[in-house]
Amino acid sequence: MFKPKPGARIELHILKSHAASRLNRDGTDRPKTMYMGGCRRLRISSQAEKYSIRTSEIFKQFLAEADSKYGAIRMVRTRHAVSAIKEKLTDKILSAGKEPRDYQEQMGKALATFNRLFQKRKAAQEEDIEATQLVAFSLAEIEHIADIVFSKDRNGKIQFNDVKEIVKELHRERTSAGPMSVELQLFGRFTTAFNYLKNIDAPLSVSHGFTVHEARIEQDYWTAVDDLNQLAGRQGGGHIDSRSFGAGIFYHYYCLDVPLLSRNVAQSFTDLDEAGTVSLIQDLISAFLYAALCRNPVGGQSGHANHDMPGYAYVTYGNAFPYNAQDAFENPVTSRGEGYYVEAKNAFASWMDQRSKRYGIFCGYEQGMGFEDLNSDLQTMVESTVEEATSAIYGAMPGK
Repeated sequence: MFKPKPGARIELHILKSHAASRLNRDGTDRPKTMYMGGCRRLRISSQAEKYSIRTSEIFKQFLAEADSKYGAIRMVRTRHAVSAIKEKLTDKILSAGKEPRDYQEQMGKALATFNRLFQKRKAAQEEDIEATQLVAFSLAEIEHIADIVFSKDRNGKIQFNDVKEIVKELHRERTSAGPMSVELQLFGRFTTAFNYLKNIDAPLSVSHGFTVHEARIEQDYWTAVDDLNQLAGRQGGGHIDSRSFGAGIFYHYYCLDVPLLSRNVAQSFTDLDEAGTVSLIQDLISAFLYAALCRNPVGGQSGHANHDMPGYAYVTYGNAFPYNAQDAFENPVTSRGEGYYVEAKNAFASWMDQRSKRYGIFCGYEQGMGFEDLNSDLQTMVESTVEEATSAIYGAMPGK
C-alpha cells in the first residue's frame, strides 16, 4: 500500500510576545487585524515578515560574508530599474571617453523600449522612466542588460543594439535566473511585466503572524514639548497627537523547501563547485533561521523598541507534508491568571500531540526551545537543523 515518503522541508513555529507595538499597520495607520475563532486578532502580514528577515542585521551580516566568500550579489526590489540601466549606460559612455549628452536620443529609444516592457500592458502608452510594478533584480542582471545594449564597432564608435531583438532572444533562451543572488533564490520572483526576467519559484512560504488570543487596538494620546516655549516660560505642548497600538502573543510559521532552494542556488552560482554550493546553502539556511527567530518587523520600532525574542520555538524537518499549527489557536487562548504564554504553549503542545496521533509525524528531526521534552538552545537548534538538511542539499545538486 502506498505511503507518503518523508519530505525535505524545514518548518519553523514561533510564539513571540509583542507589547505596545505598531509593527505592521494598514492604510488608516492602525495595527493590522484579522477575525478568527469568533474574535478579533492582531496580525502581521507575510510581506512584512519577509521584509524584516531580508533587511535584518543578521541577514545583512550573512550577505556581506556571502559576497566575500561566494561572490554573492545583492538583490533590489525597485520601480527604478530603467533609471539604474541608464546610469550603467552613462558610465559605459564615459569610460569610452565620450560625452553622454551626445547619446541621449539613442539611449532614450533603448530605455523607452525597456520601459514599455516593464509596464503593465494598459499602462504601456506612457514612456516615463518609472515602471508600474516593483520588480526584484540581482544587481548583476542590471549590469548584464547594460552590457548587451551597449557596444562599439571596429572603429570604436558607440552603438546601441536592437533591444526588441535582444529581449526576444533572451526570452526564448530563458537563461536568467537571478545570477548570483541568494535573496532571489530564497524569496523568489514573480513578474508579469518583463519577459526578460525569469520567474523564480520561492522555496520559502510564510504565514501571516497573528495573536493567539483576542486582542484590542488601543489609543496612545501623547504630547511633545517645545523646548523654546519651555525656556521662555510659555505653557502648553508643542504638539499633540494620538496613535493606535496593540499587544499580544503572536504565532509565526515558516516553511522552507530545501531541495527547491538548493536547485535555485545551484542554477544561480554556476562558478562554484559542489562543495562551495553546499556550503553557501548551509550558510543561507542558517542565516534565515537565525533571522526568522530573532528579528522583528520594523514598524514603529523607534517609539516602541519591540526587539523581542521568541518565548517558544519548534522546528521540524522531514514531514511528509507541511503542517501549519494555526488550528491550535482557532479557539482563542485565555490567560487563566497565568498570562497568555503558558496557555499558548500548552495549546501548541496539545496540537503537536494530536497531530502525531492523527497523521503520524513522518519526521526525522524535531527540536524546540522552551518545551519540557524539547528544550534546546538557539545555536544548537539552528546548527542541528542545518545538519539534518544537508543530505537533501547534496541530493538536489546537478547530476544527482
